[in-house]
Amino acid sequence: MKKIFITRKIPKIAEDRLLEKKFQVTIWPDAFLPREELFYAVRNYDGIVSMLSDPLDEQVLANATQLQAISNYAVGLDNIDVECAQKLGIAVYHLPHVVTNSTADLTLGLLLVLVRNICQANAYVRGGYWKGWSPDLFVGEELSGKTLGIIGFGRIGQAVATRALSFGMKVVFSALSKKVVPQAFATKAVQVGQEELFATADVISLHIPLTPTTRGMIDLASMRKMKKKPFLLNMARGSIIKTEDLVVALQEGLLQGAALDVTDPEPLDKDHPLFFLRNCFIVPHIGTATKECRWNMAKIAAENLIVHFETIRDHQKKS
Repeated sequence: MKKIFITRKIPKIAEDRLLEKKFQVTIWPDAFLPREELFYAVRNYDGIVSMLSDPLDEQVLANATQLQAISNYAVGLDNIDVECAQKLGIAVYHLPHVVTNSTADLTLGLLLVLVRNICQANAYVRGGYWKGWSPDLFVGEELSGKTLGIIGFGRIGQAVATRALSFGMKVVFSALSKKVVPQAFATKAVQVGQEELFATADVISLHIPLTPTTRGMIDLASMRKMKKKPFLLNMARGSIIKTEDLVVALQEGLLQGAALDVTDPEPLDKDHPLFFLRNCFIVPHIGTATKECRWNMAKIAAENLIVHFETIRDHQKKS
């Protein structure tokens, strides 16, 4: 019987599917998994369902004497040294398909929070300052007619474009490589160079993976090229933006505002300068936090391991 370790409590469908297929399942009961438990897990379990917060780096994986497969409960793999895992013969899986809608929905939600001053208006009411209607109270902007620049045009970027188009926005995008634009966007979304995107976008939204190339790509120099002083949204990875440069850009008015689902570091210290800027809005990495998405993530994370081990078993039977 193969032993599976789930590093955090996730929707029960994952455990149910694994037990149904006769796997032995252990679930870490606490909020965060200590690093020493990762060392134990790679030595004593055949498969791991890992979280984005679990650093399965070379030091950890070098201790893997039993581990055969990792199923990451995330779309990204930046918490795993994939090259090291491959060298050790450890299969690595992730969830590229199930997080699209939830992440795209939140992207537009955060944008609306920024452009319509929603949080400030709510705090104003809760603070007892609201005395009646006023024509100049929390005046924001409409999205219709604005240009959204999307950096990264994979599934999530395209889903964001679809939503933005329904608001009457114009969409341009840049990608890490030349993309064949799906027919649905053929006349509605235009691929441009990053410099042109910086110069023309009223809103810039990041939807790219964290790689050595993209780490720190949004720095003070690039933000100075953003001619329209746009709103900046980061739903990707915190390290794509240089945090200290973002603080300067917001303070100097190079950006009209920023909304972050991810930060670097994560979480930020409670006294971090970003928390004291009225034009910065931060949520705690909740891009995939919908009931539907998390259920599907758990189901597929488990099924990745089920398929992996069943394929090996079937191959062994045929040998």
